[in-house]
Amino acid sequence: MTASSNICNTPYPPPLAQQNGLPTTLPSSMKCLDDTDSHNRILTRRLLPIALFFVAFATVMSVLILYMDNTAMKHHQFTLSLSKDMELNGIAQDDPQLIMYLREVALFPAIEPHQKSFEVQEPTFADTEFVLKLLNFKKNGIFVEAGAYSDGKTSKTEVLERKFNWKGLLIQPDPRHYFNLRRHNRAKSQCVHACLSPMPYPREVTLHNENDVKINDIRSNSIDNPDWLVIRVKCFPLYSLLLAMNSSNVDYLSLATDGTELQVLETLPFDRVKIEIIGVDLSENDSDIGIIKKFLASKKYQFMDKFNGTYIFMMNRVKI
Repeated sequence: MTASSNICNTPYPPPLAQQNGLPTTLPSSMKCLDDTDSHNRILTRRLLPIALFFVAFATVMSVLILYMDNTAMKHHQFTLSLSKDMELNGIAQDDPQLIMYLREVALFPAIEPHQKSFEVQEPTFADTEFVLKLLNFKKNGIFVEAGAYSDGKTSKTEVLERKFNWKGLLIQPDPRHYFNLRRHNRAKSQCVHACLSPMPYPREVTLHNENDVKINDIRSNSIDNPDWLVIRVKCFPLYSLLLAMNSSNVDYLSLATDGTELQVLETLPFDRVKIEIIGVDLSENDSDIGIIKKFLASKKYQFMDKFNGTYIFMMNRVKI
């Protein structure tokens, strides 16, 4: 027999002794496994964990790729949705639930008790002085100012509140200027973090500010990019806010809404509200002033004067 012969075919060697006359030779059925089978089993034991690892790795990677693709798609859809205005046109501007929401949730005292207030400033504006003259320096009046403290420090109605005991509503959509507004401690007035809707129903829009911090760039996908910040703000009809503050009679409306002044005025039901004087802030090259003059003339308002881009209108029936 050669060395390459299968040793499993060789019988066990005879024992050195016998006991009780019984043979001690093992039966032929009890033979060792074939070397080839033994080798295959050892190889299988070594390769099986590796194969299982690659299968698990491929499964996990497939699931991860699908998850990342799905997440990226949802993020893209979410970002696109933030760039679109929400038109809540099913809610009327005099809806009782909307008015209750504004009173209970949206309107706040124009103060910030937990922050050190700014020093009292009473800047004088030529248009505000003109309004006071038209109203014979009236005391205890009511104002509404849209765009109050838009530059972070000024308001056209501050002198009315501090010196003539007026009260009213300050409207500011930009959150940075809104908190500055409250730190001016306008204790007699209320404020709202919102914009004025150009439609006779509420809206929700994305606030754009290209002069300071870029926001709402739907192409941005990194927090290191300053464009990642998206500011959503609610817009309410002016008439809804007047109802919420329980005042359909206003002595002075100061309107600065960055291009939607005409649309805001068109939402007002002038047969239900009484506004003595309206000040409209427009840029020098704004072409809407002719249309605004014509519109307000149809509502019995007379153009009085212009002060640095602010156009003053007064009801015709008031004697000057």
